[in-house]
Amino acid sequence: MLRKLVCLLVCLSTVYSFAVPKSWESIFKTNEEANYASAKISGNVRLGKYTHYKNVQPVSFKVDSDGFSFAVSGNMTVPADVIEKGDFFSVCNTTKEAWISYFGDAETFGKEDLVLHVAGVDLACGDILYAVGDLKIKFFNKKAQDEWNKKYEKGEKYKREQLVNFRREEQEHRASIRDNSSQFKDPRDGQVYRTIKIEGREWFAQNVNYNVPGHSWCYEDKDNYCVRSGRLYDLEGARKACPEGWHLPRDREWQDMLTGLTQCYDGVDKCGAFASKLKATTGWHGGGGTDEYGFTVFSSGYRKMIGAKTVRYEDMGEYAGFWSSQNGRNETIWLWAMGRMSDQMVRQLVNNKNNAYSVRCINGN
Repeated sequence: MLRKLVCLLVCLSTVYSFAVPKSWESIFKTNEEANYASAKISGNVRLGKYTHYKNVQPVSFKVDSDGFSFAVSGNMTVPADVIEKGDFFSVCNTTKEAWISYFGDAETFGKEDLVLHVAGVDLACGDILYAVGDLKIKFFNKKAQDEWNKKYEKGEKYKREQLVNFRREEQEHRASIRDNSSQFKDPRDGQVYRTIKIEGREWFAQNVNYNVPGHSWCYEDKDNYCVRSGRLYDLEGARKACPEGWHLPRDREWQDMLTGLTQCYDGVDKCGAFASKLKATTGWHGGGGTDEYGFTVFSSGYRKMIGAKTVRYEDMGEYAGFWSSQNGRNETIWLWAMGRMSDQMVRQLVNNKNNAYSVRCINGN
């Protein structure tokens, strides 16, 4: 979470474009709903150990949680120098998380409800994802395995490799952004955040993940979502989320940030479709954006209060909302938000200060 923007103008002038197709679900040409979700790995991640490493690394592991139950084997592209630093294996085995691209809902096989239509698997090592190529899947449930063999094993093999290429382009792009960013270590808990400079102001380029007890939560109360896209804060928590020397951006600062990124000085509402350039390349249903600006907005959803006690988590993969602070004496609180199909980032009036959304921080008082 990581280094320094040498020049914002370089990032703005370099238009990153994926090879056709533009979204991963279009590779498969199916009417089923596309999803991208995390799953815990059972046991160890097994990687090849050599004296001298190449960039393609064999990998295998077992996924057994939340409707996913199968063994994975294949290979992933990792620069040799990353592995030879010495802690790569331990990082992967500490994270123990996979991200699954899949279609449709779980199906019933005997006494188990399992997701069958798996399109691809990415391995998380720390906060970095690696697409698994030459993907082989073996379901632990025999009926599910037979159905997989019949429907998808050979019939979609080429499409799965297209998806791997798509994901690797995304991952290379994220690596280039990390290399051109700064980093800040939060002295309160030791977490490290990637930062970027926009119009001379330094912003967190990741969602805050500092725990404010009683006022911050992981989506669906699952720790792995906090690792990927930060915590969700109610207004009181948001006001305490940023470390000393940083603060919750004012509404005016959000507007200035967007103007700085888009260079639309007549107003971002006249800037056309720029939301995809803000969005992370993964973490949105059906794919993501290009993350051209390096601001890396994941779809973190939100925590909704219904009445005094009922809580519902909503719109992971579909929505991202960020708190702003008051402008001077103005009591109005705005969110800055975007949806999966949004062309722009827009202001939304806060209707319940007990709902919980994401937080970014800006340097300075």
